[in-house]
Amino acid sequence: MDGLELAEKTKKQNIIVMALGFTAVMPLFQERSADLIKEKLADLFEGLDRISSDQDFSNMHREFCQWFVKTIRLAKTEEVPSYGHAAKVLDLALKVYVYYCKMPNPAKAEFLVPKLNGAIDTRMLRHLFKKLENIYTESFPRHYLWTIKLIDKENYELLQKIIRQDIRDSFDDKILPVEYDDIMEQRLNR
Repeated sequence: MDGLELAEKTKKQNIIVMALGFTAVMPLFQERSADLIKEKLADLFEGLDRISSDQDFSNMHREFCQWFVKTIRLAKTEEVPSYGHAAKVLDLALKVYVYYCKMPNPAKAEFLVPKLNGAIDTRMLRHLFKKLENIYTESFPRHYLWTIKLIDKENYELLQKIIRQDIRDSFDDKILPVEYDDIMEQRLNR
């Protein structure tokens, strides 16, 4: 491996480390989990060039989340994490890698950015449940019960639809889900 290849490999590894730090959820998982997740993300990121459709992206996302739930364990209880935990890690890692760092290259990043999902944390989840109640006019569990620990695959997909609906309603469909979570994080954390 020459110096340029080594520099590129190191850059990608550092982006993954930064992305995992950005998620702020790593302490929830058992100690060895970070290394497993870094390896899996490195493999996943190497395959981003092969994504050529929304379906390819959805399959990649689902496969990572399924791997995560089967492989990773929560630190305190040794239980499996939720699909919501897995999706948050992946969505934020993709945000850092693709949206912020324009990887694997600027052209591919431009193609992938519209496919990226909005990252959901507990505050965002509570906001989205309020939106969901407004749309469906039915009550959901009280707000203190709403955590990403409760999000399964179906709930995750519904919440992504709510994000996209709120983008249409509140932002005239002029932003993307990956931008929505940045905006809402600032608004909800005030």
